[in-house]
Amino acid sequence: MSPSKSIHFGPPPNAREGDWFRTHDALYAADVHRFRGRGISGTSHEGVDSIVASGGYAGDEDLGDVIVYTAQGGDPDERGCITADQELAGVNEGMLINYREGLPIRYVRGLGIKRGKATKGYKYRGLYLVEDYWSVLTDRGHIMWQFRLVKSSVGERWDSGELGEANEVPALTPLEKVAAKYVSTQRRVRNTAEARAIKDLYSNICQMCNIPLVVDANGARYSEGAHIHALGRPHGGRDVRRNILCLCPNCHVLFDSGARLITDDLKIVDALTLKVIGDLKVLPGHEVDPACLHQHRSRWADRSQGL
Repeated sequence: MSPSKSIHFGPPPNAREGDWFRTHDALYAADVHRFRGRGISGTSHEGVDSIVASGGYAGDEDLGDVIVYTAQGGDPDERGCITADQELAGVNEGMLINYREGLPIRYVRGLGIKRGKATKGYKYRGLYLVEDYWSVLTDRGHIMWQFRLVKSSVGERWDSGELGEANEVPALTPLEKVAAKYVSTQRRVRNTAEARAIKDLYSNICQMCNIPLVVDANGARYSEGAHIHALGRPHGGRDVRRNILCLCPNCHVLFDSGARLITDDLKIVDALTLKVIGDLKVLPGHEVDPACLHQHRSRWADRSQGL
């Protein structure tokens, strides 16, 4: 294995989205992927800057602009099914940095996959962001971690330093960088009609911490509609009131990250200590679907056993 180049987030200076490469060596030479012969490039403390997917895991899904990517490890068998628990360590832990910081990943797809190997080269698909992550218990009883990657709306204009000049794209201003990350990172707040109805019912006061977040001198409050059973692939939750909570941004992030779980009897559990820390406030006219709560807990199988 050759030494790695320096980690670099953003588009490659010597390739464009849609370019085809015959080998890993060609990806390395074009600065698309920093390692020859390794499927993921990154570290636990810096994040992941590129992925070369070659169909090694049965749980992977490629839907074009949305990709379900299975974490590394777990000793996959010849069918791509893991035979041991996976852990959020190493590059898997690095993916969490991408999730929290909105760092882009260069995504490459192997073509003509046979037995986990690309027989027809590789295609650079552009920049993707880690929008979500979760753990599930497989049919064999092993913990499997997965990540939802979504095509970046910023695309090849992502700027991570001097990259704008290297790609003959005007460098983004500091304000543009902040705005670009805000609209394109993993945490999208869906302010649907159903979510607004739930927020109105609770007068924008969080159902978990019960603390109103006042955002202006007139006393206006801010809250977010949190979907319990996550929307989109691969989860398939519905945008209905039984599946929505009114949460403050802090509690929303904790809930979406699996740091807060809710039992069927509406107890709030700190999933990192497994201690009950309170009761979910539920007003008349709002029924919380137990099936949605169960699905949310199942997404964090590593910490929800026995709840």
